[in-house]
Amino acid sequence: MQIYFDESGDFNPSEPGRPKFRFVVGLIIPETAASALHNDFDWFVRKLSPAEFARGEPKGSLLSLPNRMVLLEILKAHREVMLVPTSVNLAYEDPRMFSDAPTRIRSLIECGLHVKSSLMTVEERKLLARRIGRLSGPVLVRLISYGIAVLKTIEAIACRYFCECFYSSYEPIQVIFDKTVKSGAREELVLRDALFGWIEQWTHRAPMKISANLGESHPLVCLYARQESGRWVFDLRKMLGGKTSFEDSRHSWQLQLADFVANTWAHTLADHDLKRGFHSLFRDLHRKNALPDETPLGVVAPTDRTEVGSGVGP
Repeated sequence: MQIYFDESGDFNPSEPGRPKFRFVVGLIIPETAASALHNDFDWFVRKLSPAEFARGEPKGSLLSLPNRMVLLEILKAHREVMLVPTSVNLAYEDPRMFSDAPTRIRSLIECGLHVKSSLMTVEERKLLARRIGRLSGPVLVRLISYGIAVLKTIEAIACRYFCECFYSSYEPIQVIFDKTVKSGAREELVLRDALFGWIEQWTHRAPMKISANLGESHPLVCLYARQESGRWVFDLRKMLGGKTSFEDSRHSWQLQLADFVANTWAHTLADHDLKRGFHSLFRDLHRKNALPDETPLGVVAPTDRTEVGSGVGP
């Protein structure tokens, strides 16, 4: 099973009191669905006009509304493929929270170096702290948003992909991010090193949702879960360790598709005044949405809450 992530919009903070949403969308493609979806995607791209390409690559921001409708029909035809949208509200009363966040989180990690961590050594945490401290606020918020999107996607797999027809897709589970910087750049290194620590911190406060259909003999549980305080928890290092990568969308049809979907999701939610025709797409997008029914928009927002823990994340 492969999960591709792309974003729509920038992560610069909004003016105080003005909501501003940016989006990260995960595209879940089980191995059993990949070949047929690829064929349909190739057909779709061949039907696009030259105006929907930039430097030879099809772009979600350039898709016409009629072609977005065709795209959703293709996705509807592939029932195994689902979407995990995360809608990030960047509005905050004090925009300095964004500019100060890298320094504050670096300090938080350094203050927690005395706390034992099973995830990283002290030296690794020191290096992570320095790297985070050198990020800009918007870049850090973007990376944390990707972390939240990964968490929500793992929950979606546990809740939506528990049937026997998906058993063969559990190993491996791969996460692929759109490459926006050169290989080995600070952004990539921080996301790789901090991802599991962030998710561990968050799920201590709010346990990950795991379907009641996943008993101890279920393959997903056998492969990746363990008992902790009377409940099942996923070992994300076991599940995704060494299975996260960054790829150039120019060479990945799956990332191009994720770009199409992320941009379409953004336009659809922005059409709240019902003036541009995108609102008509919401029903079909919602049908492909793997988020829990009670939180279909996946809305999250930055907070200035911090606390000292194992020192691997915010």
